[in-house]
Amino acid sequence: MTKKTTKFKVKSYWAPTPKFARKIGDALLGIFSITSMSSMITDHKGLAIASLIIGVVGKVLSNFFSEEPVHIQEGEVQSD
Repeated sequence: MTKKTTKFKVKSYWAPTPKFARKIGDALLGIFSITSMSSMITDHKGLAIASLIIGVVGKVLSNFFSEEPVHIQEGEVQSD
C-alpha cells in the first residue's frame, strides 16, 4: 500500500506542488495583489509595497511543498 505525505523542503521547489498548496499560494497572491493595487490608488505606498511582498513570498513558499510516497508493508500499522 502506498500513501502520500506532504513535505516542506527546499529540494521540493521543482517537484509538483500539491493542489491545496497551489490554491493557498494563488489565493495569497490574488488577495495581496488587489490590496496592493488599491493601496497604490489611495496613495498608501508602504502598505502597497508590504502587501505585494507578502503575496509574492506566499506564492513562492507554496512551491516548496511536495507529496512524497510512504510505503507501508502489509500488516504494518502507520502512526500519524
